[in-house]
Amino acid sequence: MSTADRIYQRTEAGEKAWESSDPDVPAEQRRILGLINGETHSDLLQNRLRHYSAAQISRWLAQLETQGLLHSVPGAVEHDLDFTGNFTAAELRGEDQKGEEKNPPR
Repeated sequence: MSTADRIYQRTEAGEKAWESSDPDVPAEQRRILGLINGETHSDLLQNRLRHYSAAQISRWLAQLETQGLLHSVPGAVEHDLDFTGNFTAAELRGEDQKGEEKNPPR
């Protein structure tokens, strides 16, 4: 399972496991549960767990999903962390849809 561009949320069972410090959930996985607050993007998890390999993080996330402690959905434009999906280069240049400049240089 690839964690690239996914949004994670704790399930009800995941909430309970986090709140109770469930000893059946390994410490590293409990840490991941603690990092997930509402909808949490995979990039944020990778950044906060950067001393672990992406492959290891991916395995832990997959295990947590298999155990029913996490739920994930593919990331979408509304979850665009750097906000680049909301505009085009032409809009940045101040051009309208016909390719003409709105404010030509003087």
